[in-house]
Amino acid sequence: MITYQESTKFWQRSWFAALIGGLAVGGGGWWWQAHQEARDASEVVESAASASVSAPQRPVFAAVVTGAASTPTVLPDGRPSDFTPEDWSALKAAMSTQPNGKAELERVVTYLRFQRSFEQWQALADSPDAQQRHQLAESLLTQVPDRLTKGEVTLGEALLLSTALLTDLEADERLREQRLIEMRNKFEALAPQPDEEQAAREADRLTEFKRRQSAIVASWQAQPEGKRDQASLERDLEAARRAVYGNAKQ
Repeated sequence: MITYQESTKFWQRSWFAALIGGLAVGGGGWWWQAHQEARDASEVVESAASASVSAPQRPVFAAVVTGAASTPTVLPDGRPSDFTPEDWSALKAAMSTQPNGKAELERVVTYLRFQRSFEQWQALADSPDAQQRHQLAESLLTQVPDRLTKGEVTLGEALLLSTALLTDLEADERLREQRLIEMRNKFEALAPQPDEEQAAREADRLTEFKRRQSAIVASWQAQPEGKRDQASLERDLEAARRAVYGNAKQ
């Protein structure tokens, strides 16, 4: 059975947040990466000219509307109310070059909302308003099967997401384990079956990423403890991930 004894829940940890941030694939993934890299680069240049440098913020969504039941509206110009004008224009332009651009645009919007909602849920980890957090978790849990069916997450990622959400929602370990078994069975039936060639490519990518990851971590650990820069390590690991997976369109 799955047990959770740590004082800090795994879904609150930085490595899990980083994983969730990297789940976007297909049209959503490459647009997110290209658009965000351009925005981050612009912000770095602007920050260099100022006295104080702050970490770049992800700009995809407009101001956050708290409350799990909040529903974005469509504005007169066709823009969803939870997207800024600049990012909506950039997203439409990117999707216009894709086959079935309208359908792909809707899919990417749905996925980005899912990712944003997950980040909101994590941000509520220490909030005294458990009801709001649980409402958001339940909403996310119902969306995981669709994310899996559309190939936006793998079977393993779908299970990880569901485990994190159920850890928050279900305190009874026996009931939680039972729900996870039910969800695994459902996910296995829904998961797209990759062909052998695709599976081989993914295995090669994973092997290459693990090789790079091991080399980066070993180099970092070889440095004197006082010179180990955690931020530099994370940047190098992210660069390795992008080098292996960054241009992949699944």
